[in-house]
Amino acid sequence: MLNVKDFGAIGDGVSKDTVAVQRALDAGGMVHVPAGVYLCGSLYLRSNGGLDLAPGAVILGSPDKEDYNAADFCPQNHAFLQECSYGAHLLIAVEQENVVIRGRGRIDGNRQAFYELAEKREQIWSRHIAWRPSQMLFICECRGVQICDAHLDNAPYWTCFLHGCVDVSIRGLRIDNPMHTRNGDGIDIDCCKNVTISDCIIDSGDDCITLRGNSAPLKTPRPCENITISNCVLRTICNAFRIGVGNGLVRNCTVSNVVIHDSRMGICLCTKYSSAPRAVQIEDISFSNIFIEADRPIAIVIGAHGAADGPGIKPIQRISFNQIRGRGCVGNLIQGRALGDIRDISFRDVRFDYSGGDRVVVDPPNGYSEPCHISPPAAFHLEYAQDIVFDQVRINWLNDDPRWLHDVNAVGSQDVVFNNCAFSKGHALA
Repeated sequence: MLNVKDFGAIGDGVSKDTVAVQRALDAGGMVHVPAGVYLCGSLYLRSNGGLDLAPGAVILGSPDKEDYNAADFCPQNHAFLQECSYGAHLLIAVEQENVVIRGRGRIDGNRQAFYELAEKREQIWSRHIAWRPSQMLFICECRGVQICDAHLDNAPYWTCFLHGCVDVSIRGLRIDNPMHTRNGDGIDIDCCKNVTISDCIIDSGDDCITLRGNSAPLKTPRPCENITISNCVLRTICNAFRIGVGNGLVRNCTVSNVVIHDSRMGICLCTKYSSAPRAVQIEDISFSNIFIEADRPIAIVIGAHGAADGPGIKPIQRISFNQIRGRGCVGNLIQGRALGDIRDISFRDVRFDYSGGDRVVVDPPNGYSEPCHISPPAAFHLEYAQDIVFDQVRINWLNDDPRWLHDVNAVGSQDVVFNNCAFSKGHALA
């Protein structure tokens, strides 16, 4: 195995090691990174090779803009200027095969070099950012990707982004971004096929794990499909798990044996995030054996932030929740725009403990939406949903707050079925 020290890397955290590490990567095969701090700009991974990070090894992102790739370095890359994200990355692999990042070392995006953290969530978007890199790991249209056992932290933007890849294994990662990191996603899987994610612990300032369907930038557009996510622990001030964004299709995915704790939203499925005429179709998704401790455990909505009012709606269908336990204080929301937008959703062996009541608003003038600022007066609130099954669902009310009116409230919905449910407040169908 090649060693970066043999190519001139210093590893003192001060000297720039980009050139030396890149020479080792270009030589081919696996590259060993011994203990030390290697200050680097953009590094390009090659086929049939990658990085082997020893315990104590740190790849530290350079604070200098000139050390990173240009935004137009490949046609698939995209800068999100509205989010002050300029299309630069620390580790890059584009159209490569059999790429590996492994070991007990760290990849540190050096977020603090680009902006200070907000003290609380409301200040995150008010902080000006002059320049920052985009996704710390950018893996695009690659085949045979392995990312395992490393510690990824302090990403200035999303941490680990895989776009249009096939045959991906992500295992044993520890991702640690402070809670008020702006857009500090953990793992984003976009238009990828045959992906396994397991045994990861993620603390995130934004979504912990997302499945996306944005095929537009890819040379070979494809659905996001055949994804398994298991044995993970997630914590965030946003969505622990989210499906949505883009113009394509997300299907055939399972999520199991996951603990979500101390989070704003547990699971969020949303087809549309803007008024643009595009949306993601979401279908055949299974959630099982999951514990959720979040303000709102589950949201299944056609559009976020009023986006459902625009054109381009696509359905959410054939979604199952089995053996779910958790605690919440904001009602679960299943919200379509018209009958049939959301259909064939099942909840089996589900129990939630509910408290709070201070955010309950009955018939708000602008309706309910995906954010957790206000809550419907029910543990489950349905709007224009069809073929919904509640089987062995129990709501345990931890306080006798009269603002909670129902266990389930359904408006404009059809074929809502209840089997062996334990509801003390009952259900209302309107």
